[in-house]
Amino acid sequence: MMNFEFLPNEILLDIFEYLNGIDLLRAFYGHNSRFNLLLYNQFQSYQFDLLSCSKHQFDIICKQHLPFISNRVTTLTLSDNEDTPGQINQLFSYIPSFHQFIHLRSLSILHVPSYHTLVKIADELHYLSNLTRLKLNICHFGNNQVNLQLVVNSIWSLPKLINCHFTVWDNEQQTFTLPTKLSISLKTVYIVGQKFKWNQIYPLFECTSRLEYLRIFITPFDNNHYQSSPIPTLIKLNIACYRMSDTSKMISFLKNVPNLRHLEISMAFDLINGYQWEQIIRSYLPKLKIFNLSMFDQFPDDQNIEERANELINSFQSSFWINEYKWFVRCFICDKIIRLETSSVIFYHFEKKIS
Repeated sequence: MMNFEFLPNEILLDIFEYLNGIDLLRAFYGHNSRFNLLLYNQFQSYQFDLLSCSKHQFDIICKQHLPFISNRVTTLTLSDNEDTPGQINQLFSYIPSFHQFIHLRSLSILHVPSYHTLVKIADELHYLSNLTRLKLNICHFGNNQVNLQLVVNSIWSLPKLINCHFTVWDNEQQTFTLPTKLSISLKTVYIVGQKFKWNQIYPLFECTSRLEYLRIFITPFDNNHYQSSPIPTLIKLNIACYRMSDTSKMISFLKNVPNLRHLEISMAFDLINGYQWEQIIRSYLPKLKIFNLSMFDQFPDDQNIEERANELINSFQSSFWINEYKWFVRCFICDKIIRLETSSVIFYHFEKKIS
């Protein structure tokens, strides 16, 4: 610490930028009045990751420091996991409202323990007018009926929000609740644990006019009519589909994203061969540069599984795949399941590799 005391304030403040707020205060606060003044009066960018914070250290931060620096916290991560039980509600007991975090830009709240706490968070979000990144992870709330409209609308109402990761671990895996508010700032939306219907996608873009990156899971039980419309803003798409009875809706959707550059798609119990993918990409996705595909299907015992696998892998051997784009695939057989993946996809070991 003696060496730090000889450094000018400007360099010390630069060093502070690289430290988690917990480590920063523990290392520098209380050593001398100069450090204390720098920490409380001049340093403007506290980043608190409380995921591995002890209860004792958490109490010190909340009681001793946050009342003086909350308006200079830019990043905050909380969690109610097994290592930090009760942390979210404990923060509210010390800091009753988010209105003190006026310069917060990134907020991650993981393992929200109850619907009551979720509603409290949603009610407080409007104070965070400078928030650009939000990660909200919601636990399963038992048999309680959870109305997510308030939460979704609160998120879409944030004026500067760019990136939203929204995870709901619900055994029922409800259909996603579309916002009724408009966001002109959101560019990345990452939805996990909730299902989408095909006919919800375009309304989502109507509510999120600048959306560039979308990650969703499509419900396997979607018999609704899908009316496609152009979506020119979408650049990156990560989509999972399960037991599609008809791939025409997905193809119709891909026809309307002409500026897509990055496509990650997972298909369970469905296969689209290489000739079909080549036609889709050539015809509708002229700007595609990255294509990560993972798909598998199960076949009955009376079918020749190796013959089906060879037919599938051969459909990905044209010059389009090998020479033009250099997108290589591998195919595996496990029991009566055929799995095909592009070589960039992380894969699990299967019993028999075809190519």
